[in-house]
Amino acid sequence: MNSIKSKIFIFALLSTLVPSLVLGLLSFHQNEELIKDNVKRELRILASHASREIDTWIIHNIHEANSLTSAKIIIDALSNAAKLQNIKNKNSPEILTHYLISVQNKLDTILELTVLDTNRNIFASSSSRYKFNDPFQSNWLGDKITHSPVVSPPQLHEYFGLVTVSIILPIVSYDDYILGQLLITYDLNHVKSVLKSSTKSPRGEILLVNSDGFLLLSSDVEITPPWSLSPTTFDYLKNNPGEFITFQDFLQEHVIALAYTTKTLPITVIAEKNHRDVYAAWLEQRNLYFILVGVSIFIVAMIAIYLGHSIVTPLQRLIDATGQIVKGNLDIPITDVTQKDEVGKLARMFNLMTEKLRQSQSKILAANKAMQQKNQLLEKLSITDGLTGLYNRNKLNLIINEQLLRYQRNKRPFSILMIDVDYFKELNDRLGHVAGDEILAAVAKNLSQSIRSIDFAARYGGDEFIIILTETNVQEAAITAERIREKTSEIDCKTTGSKIQVTLSIGIIQSE
Repeated sequence: MNSIKSKIFIFALLSTLVPSLVLGLLSFHQNEELIKDNVKRELRILASHASREIDTWIIHNIHEANSLTSAKIIIDALSNAAKLQNIKNKNSPEILTHYLISVQNKLDTILELTVLDTNRNIFASSSSRYKFNDPFQSNWLGDKITHSPVVSPPQLHEYFGLVTVSIILPIVSYDDYILGQLLITYDLNHVKSVLKSSTKSPRGEILLVNSDGFLLLSSDVEITPPWSLSPTTFDYLKNNPGEFITFQDFLQEHVIALAYTTKTLPITVIAEKNHRDVYAAWLEQRNLYFILVGVSIFIVAMIAIYLGHSIVTPLQRLIDATGQIVKGNLDIPITDVTQKDEVGKLARMFNLMTEKLRQSQSKILAANKAMQQKNQLLEKLSITDGLTGLYNRNKLNLIINEQLLRYQRNKRPFSILMIDVDYFKELNDRLGHVAGDEILAAVAKNLSQSIRSIDFAARYGGDEFIIILTETNVQEAAITAERIREKTSEIDCKTTGSKIQVTLSIGIIQSE
């Protein structure tokens, strides 16, 4: 038992617990995936059934409305009004109004029927809120009257206080001439009874929301308008039909839901299940599993405490000593080494290692310091010009790109000064290259002293310089350019022992 190998063997016996843990977690993961598949399948059944029923309801209402548009009393009333040009005969609208009221009373899904002429003026209506010859305006009708039926988006009707859907159909004369339109308003709540099949549909709830994510109708009696989904949740459901998501519903309950879009109405059908109900059995099994794992961990911990006295304690001393070495303290020999096993051998080798480290620490620090100095010098040389100390061309390209990106983000202008030393070649040839270099260095020094700390100066090449003025327009840049020109008009040249007259050509551009 003096060997670490034998102690590790004892611990390996305990590691047989690991496969059971892995298998348990894998089993729960597979069960969770199976639950997800079943939930997705059931929600798809719910949503697709509701979507089909809504489409069927709309198509049925369109067929029913088509039969009303062919009624003789409606066609005759509009035909007579069209012949008279001016609607002076008040009897036709009154008779038609009584007819529309009687039809509405027979069909409980209809809230109102309204007949419009070709100019979209109210001709007759079963609702008392409309007056004869009032204009009827709605942005969903379109500009022209067509032979095809038009279905309005579902909306909360201000007059009825209900969610309604309107269908408008053309009223055609006996010789196939459009005389007007029949507008029928339906109560969408009548579709609530068919959203779920009482015998075939899985458990769950159906929500109908409009194109903006506002709740129109729910099969759950506890959820009533007005409510709205969060934009993120609604966008995911709408853009990923058939894919489920977990979120908080209108009652702040965690639910699993997916959505489909109907063909006949611009609404989204959402099928949802309560997350707690779906995972109730799974959570119960998971909690029991965690209890068993906790008991196993407790047993292993008790054994680990026993093993810690013979393994962990000496290893901890080595760990603490290693931590001191990491902090730079090498004067930490381990003196209380009594074991004859691998831990004792490791402690003795550790003492030898610290001694070697102490001997070479000064050399490492000196080499590291020299390397840092060289790295700093290399970094400076990579972005600056050796003669002038300004940024070089490579660094200039990076700065210009950064300024362009900043301009695209905040639209704050920046200006660039393009500077050229006039007749520098003649000065260089007449005074010599040493004097020419001194002139360039003096110009660069004046440039650096003439700009702000947030501006950039760079040597573009030869006697050409570029200055980038951040958040500066052309007028402000011109002032800076004049200041540079005046400051650089005369330069003391130590090489020639005289003052050199220097002029600059400066071009200015502004970001746009």
